Amino acid sequence: MSKRYRSFALLLVIVMLISLLAACASNSSSGNKDTTKPVAETTPKGTDNATTTPADTDKPKDKEPVEIKFWTISLSPNFDDYINGRIKKFEEQNKGVTVKWTDIPYGSMENKLLTSIAGGKSPDVVNLNTGMTMTLAGKNALVDLNKEATEEQRSIYFPDLYNSTKLGESVYAFPWYYGLSVFAYNKKIYEEAGLDPNKPPTTYEEMKQQAIIIKEKTGKYGFVPSYNPPSDFYFLGVPMISEDKKTIIINTPEALEWSKWNKDLYEKGIVPKESLAADANYVTDKYQSGKIATLITGAQFLNRVKTNAPDVYNNTLVAKMPTLKAGGNVQAGLMNVVVPTMSTHHTEAILFANFITNDESQLEFCKVVNILPSTKQAASDPFFTEAGTDPESQAKIITAQMASMSKDFSLGVKNEGEVLDPLWKGWKEMLNGKVSPEEMLKKAEAEMQKKLDEVNANE
Repeated sequence: MSKRYRSFALLLVIVMLISLLAACASNSSSGNKDTTKPVAETTPKGTDNATTTPADTDKPKDKEPVEIKFWTISLSPNFDDYINGRIKKFEEQNKGVTVKWTDIPYGSMENKLLTSIAGGKSPDVVNLNTGMTMTLAGKNALVDLNKEATEEQRSIYFPDLYNSTKLGESVYAFPWYYGLSVFAYNKKIYEEAGLDPNKPPTTYEEMKQQAIIIKEKTGKYGFVPSYNPPSDFYFLGVPMISEDKKTIIINTPEALEWSKWNKDLYEKGIVPKESLAADANYVTDKYQSGKIATLITGAQFLNRVKTNAPDVYNNTLVAKMPTLKAGGNVQAGLMNVVVPTMSTHHTEAILFANFITNDESQLEFCKVVNILPSTKQAASDPFFTEAGTDPESQAKIITAQMASMSKDFSLGVKNEGEVLDPLWKGWKEMLNGKVSPEEMLKKAEAEMQKKLDEVNANE
């Protein structure tokens, strides 16, 4: 995986305040019935238990205890009270079902999960990021929730977030939580440039035009690009990869237009050239020193500006993230909860996976750590809609409003970082003038295809 790709992945982890990837497995009891009711209540009262029908022969029996193995990554000890509290409530509502929680260090999770699945002893419910979810889904290792979960269970989430793990007509995870960035900007610099602080940009093109004006009028930079071409291409509608995961598709007119757009920014000095090789602290440091007009950041990082540069903080306004195209989506570093096909308790596992990601569970978690919920009702809670007028409070409200715009990106293949690496390298070479946008896309597509073929050949 490239250094740039690792840095981006690490930044998502920091924004979430916790490192995440998790695991799960064990196998099925059934899936196409209503599992939203507590397991102990699935047999209708007044029914002769000696008589069964096709509709209830596979229902979990009260007299048969079930243990659900739930794996998370690096959540303990910081979130012990929260996780144990939710497990206790679930067990109280579902007599006969117990949940055994195991927390595993970040660096050990992937190997441990894959080893467990290979050995046929994986857990029942697992927390995974979107990339690994899609990798396992491609191996038919995860339960298709469009088939086995109920409509009631599926309907609580924002559709775009729920469909982040969609392959064909199948969906393989319940979305859990994620982080979003806001567009923070210095109203004093906007006023110095003759721009209306009450009219922040809504698209990247508007942001570029404002940056040109800011540079001309003040000598300061308007913004720093994210330098994340894979995600950018995805949100621009570039296919990236075929549905069967066998063909790379990045050499398109849309990708070329965006490549030229960025090269123009860089060549004309509209953005600082040094930022291409800078670390994750670069933009925040420049913003709080008053040298850059805007800051694309998670709400929690505004506290750093407040501490280090109170004058800049007091001049900071926040708005929704500009989108790559009008009405487009924004990147969400999404965490999911999955049920491996190996689970021998699909009904109970899906029930718990849905419980730990439901409105109540997510809202409670969001009050413990600065994250966002993937459920519609939780996101509309007054906790996200009522706050003070300071930038941090406003950022919390704005990110909640952006929930319906959120979507996650992943190629959904093994060794994704290695497959994407030629694009990262080519992007840097293009901006530094070593190759043209046309040459970059042609070369990157060919090299990505070669790496993808190697990955698929080893499956």
